[in-house]
Amino acid sequence: MSNAPAPVREAGASTVVDYRLGSSCAEQERLLAQCELLRPAAVALLDTIPLPPGANALDLGCGPLGVLDLLSERVGPAGSVTGLDTDDRMIGWARESVAGLALGNVEVRHEALSPDTAAGEPYDLAHCRLLLINTTHPRRILGAMAAAVRPGGWVAVQEFDWATWQCDPPHPAWSRLKTLLTGIFGGDVHIGARLPGLLAEAGLTDVRAAAHAYYWRPGDRYQTLLLSFAGLFRERLLEQTPLAPGELDALTGALGDHLARPGTTVRESLLVQAWGRKP
Repeated sequence: MSNAPAPVREAGASTVVDYRLGSSCAEQERLLAQCELLRPAAVALLDTIPLPPGANALDLGCGPLGVLDLLSERVGPAGSVTGLDTDDRMIGWARESVAGLALGNVEVRHEALSPDTAAGEPYDLAHCRLLLINTTHPRRILGAMAAAVRPGGWVAVQEFDWATWQCDPPHPAWSRLKTLLTGIFGGDVHIGARLPGLLAEAGLTDVRAAAHAYYWRPGDRYQTLLLSFAGLFRERLLEQTPLAPGELDALTGALGDHLARPGTTVRESLLVQAWGRKP
């Protein structure tokens, strides 16, 4: 359910996330479905953040929608929302979403966020969701977000922590595949647990945190997400992990059978939300 394994590459002073899950139509569908799944949690987060009338808000790494619609409603007609992403197709889809929802106070731009450019565009809120888990430089991104908000403004982040991602009853194939995927993911899959500390390191105060848990059963969209990741990263797993010949197919076959059994439940990665205020 996370937005993707991806490292960060440098583009001048900007940090650009190279989105390894790609920008296929299937990925667009997955991300839009994910927006709906995480909508109640996002609403609960935004309910905790007091924004002034006519506020300016930023959604960094917005993908095909992100929380642009929710921010549009929060800031109202007198406010403005900016969505940033560095993937051409994601930007195209985001613009389609904005037009389809008639979000007249939302602008979507194809660019990264750097501390230099952010400092000249003060926002009342800078938000990202499932972006830091995709990078090896989360502090750099948070620093840019902190620079983007005015004094008294807010930075809010939502990230997963894979520690809770388990199936019940347990199965050795789950543990093996999860361990292998963790090693090639490209970012910190437990970054959710680190969010309060990272926000404090970025100079934010009054840091708060909350968390949301999800449970799945056979037939649910995310019951087999671990298997989907194994398929997506098949070549990388075969090339970069110590798998014996035929082991990957044996693991995915055994786990597929286990997850399809009526009594098997999957506890999703914990969605951690943290937010803080710029002094």
